[in-house]
Amino acid sequence: MKKLLAVSALGILAVSAFADDSSTPLSVRLGLAFPTNGTVKDAVSEFTAIGFQYKVADLSGTEAYSKTGEISIDFYSRGDYRHIPVLYNYVGTSKKGDSFWSIGAGLGFIGVPDGSGGTESIARLSFALGAGLNLSSGQTASFIEAKYFGSQKSEVNALGFYFGVRF
Repeated sequence: MKKLLAVSALGILAVSAFADDSSTPLSVRLGLAFPTNGTVKDAVSEFTAIGFQYKVADLSGTEAYSKTGEISIDFYSRGDYRHIPVLYNYVGTSKKGDSFWSIGAGLGFIGVPDGSGGTESIARLSFALGAGLNLSSGQTASFIEAKYFGSQKSEVNALGFYFGVRF
């Protein structure tokens, strides 16, 4: 886990080093996700988690929130359990710029123990609900986020806590 965190942190730094003066709508987040399934909680206390999100469309907003469509790819894993949800997200950001929320749905690529010592790899419908606070703004903005990931395969459902950077 320490190696994955170190490599992920280096990846975040590398991406920020290549960001130019015109900021891109890319977010990178790193954190921990905690399983919500009782059986999995007994086997795994937490997952190492990393995610990437890219804004693809500006949508009509309200007086309080601007709204965007964004594609995300997340990864969390530990032992024989892994989940890679690829989602389309509807994201609302407060006009003040201090907070945001998201709801997304898509396909999750899942690995779970198959009961015979191996790992079953499957794809299932997945979703995510999230809320966060922007800590800074500008060229390289930072944020914290809580995100719940759900799936048809409930063994990989998890609640994640992240620190991220937006370019």
